[in-house]
Amino acid sequence: MRDSVGWTRSGVVVSLAAAWFSCAVAVASAAEQWPTRPVHIVAPFAPGGATDILGRIFADKLAERLGQPVIIDNKPGAGGNVGAAFVAKSPADGYTLFIASSPGFTNAPALSKDAGFDPVKDFVPIAQLATQSFILCVKSSMAPNTIPEFIAFAKANDGKLSYGTPGIGTPHHLAMEMFKQMADINVAHVPYRGGAPMVQAALGGEVPIMIASYVIAGPYLDNGQLKAIGSTSTHRVPQAPKIVPIAEQGYPNFNVEAWFGLVGPTGMPEEAATRMDREIRAVLAMADVRTRLLQIGFEPPGPLSTSDFGEILKRDVKSWSKVVVDAGITPE
Repeated sequence: MRDSVGWTRSGVVVSLAAAWFSCAVAVASAAEQWPTRPVHIVAPFAPGGATDILGRIFADKLAERLGQPVIIDNKPGAGGNVGAAFVAKSPADGYTLFIASSPGFTNAPALSKDAGFDPVKDFVPIAQLATQSFILCVKSSMAPNTIPEFIAFAKANDGKLSYGTPGIGTPHHLAMEMFKQMADINVAHVPYRGGAPMVQAALGGEVPIMIASYVIAGPYLDNGQLKAIGSTSTHRVPQAPKIVPIAEQGYPNFNVEAWFGLVGPTGMPEEAATRMDREIRAVLAMADVRTRLLQIGFEPPGPLSTSDFGEILKRDVKSWSKVVVDAGITPE
C-alpha cells in the first residue's frame, strides 16, 4: 500500500508538473505567434503627409515579415493628440500602435491643457523609425550668409524681423525658440497652417526667415530663391552636406533633430514589442528602405535599443517642456 500510495502521489505530482509545463509552453507559444491578426498603426496626421508616408514605407515591409496585414489608420487632429489619445485608450494587446514624433508627442502636455495622454506613463517605446533635421533659411536678398552674420543682423534689427514655421509647437518652432534663447535675439514667430503656406509666405516676402525640412526648402535653395544659414543637427544633412550646422558656427550645444518612432499602449505584451522591434531593425537594414527615407528627407536612425529609445523619449519630454516654458508659449 505504501508503495502503491507513494507511487500514486508521485504520479499526481508528476502529472501536475507536466500539466503546468504544457500550459507554460502553450502560453509561450501563443506569445511567439504574435501577430495572429492585422496590426493597426495609427498615424496622427492626414494622408499624404510625412508621417503617413513614413508609416506606409514600414507597413508594407512589416506585413511581409510578420505574415499579417499592417494597416495605417490616419487619425488627425489637435496636432497629433487625437491619434495619441486614441491609442493610449486602446486595448494593450499589441494590435494598435502609434507613430510618435518629437517634439510634438513629447511636449503635448506642455502645449495643451488637456492632451488626453501622458507620453511616458501611457506608452511603451518600441523602436525609432527615422530622424529629420531642419534648415534655417532666409530670403536670398538678405545680407547674412552665416550664423554669426545672422545674429548680428538680428540684433541690429531688434524686434523688426519675423520667422515662419508650419505651426505652433512644431519642431521648427521650438528649434528657433531654442536658438533665440541661446543667441539672445528677438525675432517674432509667425505660424502657418503647414509647410507649403510657410514657404509661399517666405518667397513672397511676408516673412524673411523660416525653419524648414530639406524636402520643403531644397528646391528653393537649389534655384537661389532662398539661402541656407545653418542646419539644426550636429551632423550635416545628408541631402545637403554643404550646409554648415549651427553647432559648427559657435553653438556646439545646439542640436535639434526630430525623431519618429513606434510606441504602443502601456501594458502591451513584451513579446509583441520585442518582435516588432526586431522586424523594424530588419526593415531598416534594407537598402531600398534607407534610400527611400533619404529621398523623402528623412534619415535612418542610429543603432538604438528599446531602452535607449525610452530614455530619449523621457529626456525630450523634460527638455522640450523647458523650452516651451522659457519661450512663454501658453498651453491651448
